[in-house]
Amino acid sequence: MLSDILRRRTTRLLPVVLTLLAAVALPVAPAHSATAQVPIFLEVRGDNSQKLAGIYGWIEFNDDTTYTYQFYLCRESSYSAAGGYVLINDRATLRASYSLNWGNTPIAECKYPAQLYGTTDAAGGTVRNVTVEVEGVNFNGQNQATWKRRSSTYDNPFN
Repeated sequence: MLSDILRRRTTRLLPVVLTLLAAVALPVAPAHSATAQVPIFLEVRGDNSQKLAGIYGWIEFNDDTTYTYQFYLCRESSYSAAGGYVLINDRATLRASYSLNWGNTPIAECKYPAQLYGTTDAAGGTVRNVTVEVEGVNFNGQNQATWKRRSSTYDNPFN
């Protein structure tokens, strides 16, 4: 009788023990993938919610010091040229600046052709985050033009 009880308990515990041993013996998966790509969909709007300009694309963090981005910048109803900016580490350093009246590539998100921008940037130090900003000029028809801006910050998962 005692041997039956021990056999039942051993039979029940064996799968648990084997699972625990396998978990300890298997190598740990890396904390993150080789790169981390996130989409960019950024629009700035003026009075009556008309779209002034937009940025559409992606940013990819390669490691803690480099990132790659590619985006289309388009002007839609901005009174003057649309602006696009890429900044690192809470706007401390301006990395790139763009302004255009019209681009040469039609894309679905834009009424008029957009311009493609992209690069891989080595910041020369730790990249904590990258901010992408788009701007356009709203003209209200009463001789008043105002700059409108919209931005989004993307944290680097590698630091």
